[in-house]
Amino acid sequence: MKTVNSKMLFLAAVIVVGLSGLESCSKKNSSSGPPAPTPLGGFVSSDSVEPQALIAYWPMDGDANDHKGGITGTPVNISYTAGVRGQAYQGSSNGYVSFTPNAAFQGLQSYSVSLWFWQPSQPVGTPNTPQGMFMVADANTNPDLILENEHYAPVSGDSLRLHAGFYHAQGVTYQGYIMEEFDTAAIGKWVHFAMTYNGGTSTYVVYQDGVAMPNSSAFGDGTSTVILDGPPNATPASPLVGNLNFTTGATNGTIGTWTANTFGVSPTLGSNGCFLGKLDEIRVFNIALKPTDVAGLYLNGQAGR
Repeated sequence: MKTVNSKMLFLAAVIVVGLSGLESCSKKNSSSGPPAPTPLGGFVSSDSVEPQALIAYWPMDGDANDHKGGITGTPVNISYTAGVRGQAYQGSSNGYVSFTPNAAFQGLQSYSVSLWFWQPSQPVGTPNTPQGMFMVADANTNPDLILENEHYAPVSGDSLRLHAGFYHAQGVTYQGYIMEEFDTAAIGKWVHFAMTYNGGTSTYVVYQDGVAMPNSSAFGDGTSTVILDGPPNATPASPLVGNLNFTTGATNGTIGTWTANTFGVSPTLGSNGCFLGKLDEIRVFNIALKPTDVAGLYLNGQAGR
């Protein structure tokens, strides 16, 4: 009997150990799955860059709507093509998207605009027929936010001439702050562009493919420009522009063309100044993105995520 009992105890122990092993394997298998994506620039996707500050997002995946703030876009004579991530906006000589900015735009004090563009060639025509890329204007057609691409000579050059900036209606001396940049080697390929303005420090920065680029204005040439409400060398010193205030404006928005009558470029929507290239992943934030944020958007967008 002792011998039998010993064997029974040994067999029971083997069964318990075997069941424990099966349970362990089962738990291990149930928790397995695809590995987490490797962070690029500290972010696992473009969507993980400052999501709490994102107020508008146009992915252009077959529609022209803002997928963050719920703004409905009205597309006219546009199509969709392969983009950086999913599909992209394909412009035409009379194509554009119009939208009505919401309260989040009205409340902007600082901002960032980030997007990808593909310009097939130098814009044709004179400097008076630039191609609008992204704009928000007030009721008096002043561009609260502006990004446009003008003709640049020599046409054979591969640099694109961009004008980007904002309108500050409360300015005493100056209201319009539109800086000039040259995106180098930017024709015939996807380029990431971002402009940021920090209302707390009155600092404006523009980026190409994740790197700060020189911008030229009345306040000098550099990669980081402090914006003043007056001449840069005035005595007494001109005050900082400070936080923006769009509460009296930000009534009309366009993608791929100029807002009507802004600077007299296009008397009606789509009649002139339309962007002929592609646009994708348009984001607007209510903060000035940090250099690491912009690099994250570029690197993850480049990876299609």
